[in-house]
Amino acid sequence: MLDIKEIRKKTGVFKKGLARKGVSGGVIDQLLDIDQRRRDLLQVVESMKAEQNAVSKKIAQLSGVEKQQVLSDMKNLSDKKKTQEGELQLVEEQYESLMYDLPNIPFESAPDGISDEENVVLREEGDKTSFSFQPREHWEIAENLELLDTERSAKVSGSRFYYLRNELAVLQQALMMWAFREVVAKGFSATIPPFMTRKEALMGTGFFAKDENYVVNPGEDDLYLIGTSEVPMMGFHADEVLDEGDLPSKFVSYSPCFRREAGTYGKDMKGIFRVHQFEKVEMVVLCRPEESEMMHEELLRIEENLLQQLGLPYRVVNVCCGDLGNSAAKKYDLEAWLPGQGNYREMTSTSICTNFQTRRLNIRVRQKDGSIVHAHSLNGTAVSSRPLVAILENFQRKDGSVVVPKVLVPYCGFEMIRKK
Repeated sequence: MLDIKEIRKKTGVFKKGLARKGVSGGVIDQLLDIDQRRRDLLQVVESMKAEQNAVSKKIAQLSGVEKQQVLSDMKNLSDKKKTQEGELQLVEEQYESLMYDLPNIPFESAPDGISDEENVVLREEGDKTSFSFQPREHWEIAENLELLDTERSAKVSGSRFYYLRNELAVLQQALMMWAFREVVAKGFSATIPPFMTRKEALMGTGFFAKDENYVVNPGEDDLYLIGTSEVPMMGFHADEVLDEGDLPSKFVSYSPCFRREAGTYGKDMKGIFRVHQFEKVEMVVLCRPEESEMMHEELLRIEENLLQQLGLPYRVVNVCCGDLGNSAAKKYDLEAWLPGQGNYREMTSTSICTNFQTRRLNIRVRQKDGSIVHAHSLNGTAVSSRPLVAILENFQRKDGSVVVPKVLVPYCGFEMIRKK
């Protein structure tokens, strides 16, 4: 959530910033009109309350006609106050709706644009894998090695689900455990969070109203399957004041993730790239405002190091404003080279969300001078199931076998996947 005080003081700055995310200046004007109405009504209601309190103290000293007149006046005042309070409630609801609907403003360093085609490639790392044969896509390799079954999963669960089988099932667990331990070794607190959260946690992280892909409600209870462990991990410190000396607070969490993948029909229908269910190791950081950009670069370095250890060629992308999402002010994508597809595809990403989420979740920092400010939040994916796609395509061999990255061998117990 944005700071209404800052919007009042720097209206032009916010209009310009939000326009880069597709929000018209008229929305800000509407918000400021409602905000002024809200403040006017609040002042009227508070004035009426003060008058009631002042007169209540005097009523006991009155009698006769004078007392009856004052009681009658107080009843009229009370009726007017109820009317004003009802109007204030309606205005508060309009105000809150508009505030929750506004996205975070992007950094100047986030490139302009409305789609991923306008993202800016910052650099490429590693040589693209080349072969003496025509490389196959991951799903072809996996099906040939009896590692993947999407026909039976479609029978059981519908499209965009899968059975990981045999060595690939083991390799996924190895990937998760390896990345989990790698990030823990860098000073992150290991956590396995709840896999379902209340609506408030989704609202607090900015997903509920703006990204239906992350909102999966399987039943009647007010509980939602998480699309990322960022949601429960951001809720961990909701409504708390953290001491400056305890920051940065760094978590690494493992969870399954559930996505609707609404609006992606026909895209990546084969294999395990874009699915309703996958596993992920996620990093979440809370820090002081002045260190958040430094922390963003640290998360990027960690993600790059993981891809480098896996031996995957990749590129770093500065994501354009229109593709940032609701909460992010800046975002880096790391895209691995997939020789079977002949293209770079997103493996991981890291976002800086400034105080957008912490305002919603009321996460604050007590500074050394005693003042209290909202913390800044960041998130970044260490690994998900997607690197399995890159491993299969980059380490395939002509005979259909796949070499396992050396760092994963101690976790999975085999160096090669061969057809039985």
